[in-house]
Amino acid sequence: MTKTTTPEGWRRPVIRSLSILFVLPFLASAAISSLAADDPRVLADEAVDANPGLEALRARTAELDALAGAAGTWSDPVFGIEYSNVPVNSFSLRDHPMSALQLQAEQTSPPWGWSGLRQKVATSRTQASEHALAEAQSQLRRQVYELFWELTLTRMLEDVTRQHIARTEELLEAVRARYETGAAGQHQLLRLGVLRDRLGDELGDFARADSVLSAALARALSRGAGRSFATPRQLEPKPVSGTVSEWLALAREERPELKRLGESVRTAETAAELARVDGRPDVTVWMKYRARSIDTPLDDGTDQVSVGFSVPIPWGSAKRSRAERAAQRQVARAERARLAAALDWIESDLTAIHARWTRAFEQVIAYRENLTPAAGAALETAFSDYSVGRADFANLFEAEVALLDLERTLVSATVQTHIQAAAADASVGTALRGGRP
Repeated sequence: MTKTTTPEGWRRPVIRSLSILFVLPFLASAAISSLAADDPRVLADEAVDANPGLEALRARTAELDALAGAAGTWSDPVFGIEYSNVPVNSFSLRDHPMSALQLQAEQTSPPWGWSGLRQKVATSRTQASEHALAEAQSQLRRQVYELFWELTLTRMLEDVTRQHIARTEELLEAVRARYETGAAGQHQLLRLGVLRDRLGDELGDFARADSVLSAALARALSRGAGRSFATPRQLEPKPVSGTVSEWLALAREERPELKRLGESVRTAETAAELARVDGRPDVTVWMKYRARSIDTPLDDGTDQVSVGFSVPIPWGSAKRSRAERAAQRQVARAERARLAAALDWIESDLTAIHARWTRAFEQVIAYRENLTPAAGAALETAFSDYSVGRADFANLFEAEVALLDLERTLVSATVQTHIQAAAADASVGTALRGGRP
């Protein structure tokens, strides 16, 4: 005679197993989180140091800085020597009174203020390149942070899914025990089996996402695609620090892109002034010294000196100057418009980031302190009631699915606070006063 298991006989061990199953994931997560995870700040520094695109910007900045050191330099002085007016039949300086050895020095000087303006334009372009480099570094840091936290989210969601697969197996054992006594229908086993198999299939998606994100993170760090990264298995949410107005005021001071656009405006305005000054004619000053060797009763061969200057007639140069000045003014106008547009975009971006960050943190508090514990208690209660016939299978199944959804939402919201913190830092251009992510 086959011995059957009564509800009271199997309820206690399964409840004990279910209770252990609620506790073990947290113990396992605590053990895993005790292992050293990669620090996203260290990874971001590594990316900034190794990225070839940033190295190209550094080289460009160094190039402009080198050119700025020579900007505003005058043209070279000219020295000449002339064997002048000698007879072709003797090539002697003594055979003709006009013969002489002539030395000449010449210097062309630009208009007043030209050198200083050239230096300012070159220095301004160098500073704009430095701000462009800082902006690229900030955006690369944001990319590394976001990839790291998305990889962390993928692995935490995988952990939650594995916990629920194991929990579903426990529920299947309980339902199977009732099915064998005729107290449960086969459809109950099938529904739990489908849930278990669906969660098992999702593990493949998590594995794929892990590989894709790890490869993207390695690429951002300019390292081999096979590099692995250690992520935390437990996270505390990052609270919102500051208001949108405070962030925007900080961005006006610190955002490299705004500094670059502001420097571009100054470059164009200075270049317009340089074009105005450049329209003035250059002055060339020269001096000639004629060393003579003739000695006659009428000409004792005294050496001669000539001094003079020349100024070009500014027909074409004045027209070119006016055109260049007008063009640079339009460049300055365009850069001011880009600066205003960038400010509007940053304000909009910061508003959206603040809203997402605030909502994610509110979700963490609500789900962690109320909803998830209540859902866990509801599942345990539904299981207890189901075991004695006071609850149907639908209540048990819905409680398990609800807990799964809530735990996933809690994990996603927690990681989202860190993602939005990184986005806020990049949009502001520096670490928020509440600390870096």
